[in-house]
Amino acid sequence: RSVFASDAERNRFLGQLLGLLRNLLREQTGLDDEDSYHRFCRVLGRLKSNYQLSELVQADCYAEWLDAVAKFTIESFFHWQWATNSVHYLLSLWSRLVASMPYLKGDAPSRLEEYVPQVIRAFISSRMELVRALLVSDDSAELDDPLDDEEQLSEQLETVPSLCRFQLESLSTYVLTLFEPCAALYQQLLARPAAERTSRELQLRLAQSEGELAWLVYLIGTVL
Repeated sequence: RSVFASDAERNRFLGQLLGLLRNLLREQTGLDDEDSYHRFCRVLGRLKSNYQLSELVQADCYAEWLDAVAKFTIESFFHWQWATNSVHYLLSLWSRLVASMPYLKGDAPSRLEEYVPQVIRAFISSRMELVRALLVSDDSAELDDPLDDEEQLSEQLETVPSLCRFQLESLSTYVLTLFEPCAALYQQLLARPAAERTSRELQLRLAQSEGELAWLVYLIGTVL
């Protein structure tokens, strides 16, 4: 705050910053470069550290900025090749926005009820797809498996509870729609004769079920 002569000047700067970030997201300027992409995610992650949600929602382009960030976040979850280390910053932004909801004053809507469920569902479904991608990729793909990296896994999961609890009932239902068929399929595969389980196809299906169940158990356990 000491950088600005008044709150009006500070809020004017915020409006300009949100407009710039919105335009960069719309035009995808520089975001095809891995380093620029990562630094951009860090900027988004730090934004909430300097401004309150009540200040953000008052900005003229807040709604457009939030919509652009939501789309960017969802797309980023599926960029496994080089977005793995950036996911944490994006989830952190959404978690901090949600944490500020009880303190939001005024009539300006946050619109978080619309976007947060989309973001967390996309994160969960992207982890399911990552399991499948890892199974079919070769060494040249250089995909990292967060399940093999405890530090990376913890980073990605630490913000999940606050995001899930924001609309816990609907997200719990969604997770169960993934968990129950996956668990049932895993039981069916394990019930197959031992001779059949040596086949390449069955081994891949078992590995996929195990990976998907691992993510779902981690997610459920983290929220609980």
